[in-house]
Amino acid sequence: MLGRSVGLTDQEMASMADPESCASFSDTDKLVLRYSEILTRENKVSEALYAELEKAFPRAELVELAMTIGLAAMVNRVHSTFATDVDGSTLESVADGPVCPIGR
Repeated sequence: MLGRSVGLTDQEMASMADPESCASFSDTDKLVLRYSEILTRENKVSEALYAELEKAFPRAELVELAMTIGLAAMVNRVHSTFATDVDGSTLESVADGPVCPIGR
């Protein structure tokens, strides 16, 4: 639902775990997805990855990106801990959509 609300296609959402397979992702999109996964799974950013990010984003945008990824990870962990139910209207909106395979 969130992906659709920002204009992602079903194919883009389904390709997030393998961004290289999606022709519509830009190099910046692929960098953000790689950074998101590394930051979420490993909680450690290499100097090489940071250098790539620093080339692609001004410092203020990089801080915003890191905060957004961190907030999403926190929310996901809370929902996972409490096995949060999805409300009916959300379920209706996403039930037929693709599943993002990240973390599966």
